[in-house]
Amino acid sequence: MKNLLIVEDVAEAREWLIGVARDAFPQASVSTARTIAEAMAKVNEQVWDMALIDLGLPDGSGLDVIRRIRQDAPETICVVTTVLGEDAHIVAALSAGAQGYLLKGQPSALI
Repeated sequence: MKNLLIVEDVAEAREWLIGVARDAFPQASVSTARTIAEAMAKVNEQVWDMALIDLGLPDGSGLDVIRRIRQDAPETICVVTTVLGEDAHIVAALSAGAQGYLLKGQPSALI
């Protein structure tokens, strides 16, 4: 894992995800985006090995980011990160192309 994108608008959750990512992939370069617009700009800049994407963003749904990544860089691993654990959200994320689902706030030992 060389480069990882985290799309998260809440500062506290973003810092938690950065910590999880650095624990799992200590050599990876981690970049962040707080909105869909920022995420799309980063997706245009380079191909990411992995993207951790929140569903609820201030300017829309993280599903749009997943769809764009899957279209432009299908080799990128997309993982949804959210507090929304209902089946409908999981199905929507997987249908959009997410390959994983991480509930924010889980103890790191469970990830």
